[in-house]
Amino acid sequence: MSMRKKFTTLLTVLALLYALTLTAFAAGPNGTLSVQLYSWNQRTYTPASAEVVKLTLNGDPLTGDVPAMIRDGRTLVPIRLVGEALQAQVLWVQQTGQVILTKGEDVIVLTLDSATAIVNGVSTPLPDSVPAQVVTYDGADRTMIPLRFVSEELGAQVEWDQATYTAHLTAELAETTPETPTQEPETPVQEPQEPEDPIPGEDIARITGMSWSAGTLTITTDQAPNCKVTDLGSRVAIDFLDTTLSEDFTGCEVVDPYLADVRYAQHGADFYPGSDHTVRFVLDLAAGATAAGNLTITTTLTGVSVSTHGAPQTTPTVSIVPQDYTIVIDPGHGGDRPGACYEDIMEKDIDLAVSLKLVSILQNQGFQVIMTRSTDVEIGLYERADLANAAGADVFISIHANATENLPDYQGIYTYYHPSSNRGARLAQAIQAPLCQITGGIDRGIKDADFVVLRETDMCAVLVEMGFMTNHEELMNLTDDSYQQLLAQGIAQGIVDYLTAEAQTANA
Repeated sequence: MSMRKKFTTLLTVLALLYALTLTAFAAGPNGTLSVQLYSWNQRTYTPASAEVVKLTLNGDPLTGDVPAMIRDGRTLVPIRLVGEALQAQVLWVQQTGQVILTKGEDVIVLTLDSATAIVNGVSTPLPDSVPAQVVTYDGADRTMIPLRFVSEELGAQVEWDQATYTAHLTAELAETTPETPTQEPETPVQEPQEPEDPIPGEDIARITGMSWSAGTLTITTDQAPNCKVTDLGSRVAIDFLDTTLSEDFTGCEVVDPYLADVRYAQHGADFYPGSDHTVRFVLDLAAGATAAGNLTITTTLTGVSVSTHGAPQTTPTVSIVPQDYTIVIDPGHGGDRPGACYEDIMEKDIDLAVSLKLVSILQNQGFQVIMTRSTDVEIGLYERADLANAAGADVFISIHANATENLPDYQGIYTYYHPSSNRGARLAQAIQAPLCQITGGIDRGIKDADFVVLRETDMCAVLVEMGFMTNHEELMNLTDDSYQQLLAQGIAQGIVDYLTAEAQTANA
């Protein structure tokens, strides 16, 4: 071998030794890891190396199957390891790529590959713009988050020991008692189904009574009424759709300076196509009286009350702060559960399209909004409720489209609430009114139902059936982008009306 080749070989060896020396010198005292970084947005893995970090909590080692590590100059830790150690509830939402931590009244929402977190409704940048990210090590996938940010948000203090690459966490933790083990059920729990479509005409309301006392006319029904009120100038019409007079119904005499007479009659479908049974009450106004100035008409769960008064009743306006509210939007079905399907159109696609528009409206108004799914994926009904409960949401809205094969001419909008929830009924009515008004859809009223997502949610919850896919005209509306925007606007207006009314009642 020539002297030139020997010299070149020697330089190559020295260069390799120098590189290895630098690598060993740069590595932390706990060594390095070979990991895979997963891009949630691009759905790709990239090989990388990271320095190992040790963790302690109140002096005790804190370890998991994926260790804490340093990436891009920032210490990352497995979210569930640290979150649960600091006594926070941790919920991973696969469908939306979100991690939700709740501890007391604090709610932290982190989204994979996003350098912004939402802390108690406030958008907060993560340190050095290092996002929450998925790291794969030794076959385990774990969501990693910046240690100091999440620890301090959960009330812990962090001290860093450079010599040992150790992060020491200290926190005041509540005493816990071991849970008593419970046996698994012997038989599997059957997965609940999505809500069944209501059968039109099966659930006819009845007007059971009418009374007059101290300036208030009360019309009593055996269930929450589906009403339309129309100001006709010299008279007011109150129409009860899908309703009949009970066999023993009797009227009463009304003597009032603002009402000349009260009349009522049973009608068929002549007023409202699709409502074969409508009861109309007509309030004839006395000379000089007006509906706006002298009547207050209120719909309740058990009927309608009409109060008369000498001047318009006004209530103080209460403004709400949207940032104080968390709203969960639940697009029905998804994945292998498409819901109803007619004319090659699947319900799950309609539900998601309207939900995305609704989320955009609410976020632009300043509300904190979480979706149970933002893409075409399947998610269990109990998981939807668990997500809302873990986030400590104030309102839960499930979005669906209806169907009834035997009645292709049937149209209209329903809003459902759980029978045990009075606030659910108030929210349902608050949404139903502007939703039908803005879209021009037939108002089928509010109804109660024991749906899983209504029963298992801790907060006020409703399920909106936006129209019937079995009716061609309504199906074309449901797939129209402009009409979907109207649906979203109506639901959003109802949510704001409900929250405002609740705030006003609380401040009364």
